[in-house]
Amino acid sequence: MEDSGAILCQISSIKDMLDQVNQEIEAHIQLTREIESDIVKCTEIESGLTARESELTKMVYVSQFEIDGLNSVAGQFKNLTEILGEGYMFSKKEAG
Repeated sequence: MEDSGAILCQISSIKDMLDQVNQEIEAHIQLTREIESDIVKCTEIESGLTARESELTKMVYVSQFEIDGLNSVAGQFKNLTEILGEGYMFSKKEAG
């Protein structure tokens, strides 16, 4: 009888240890789920930021194209005003 009592006590002790291990496993599983959820959130944020970066890069290229066009027009306008100024000075000399 004493042996079966000792065996029951060992079984109970082992069951308690197993329950504790199961609780730790459940806690780790929950932590893993939370980490996975955070990873998904970060991935969604990263995707959004990547899309925004792409939009901003496109805007930069469009703006640079517009600036280049405006610089070209400004350069042509400067050349034209110089030519007109020279023509004005020439016609003023001839008239004078």
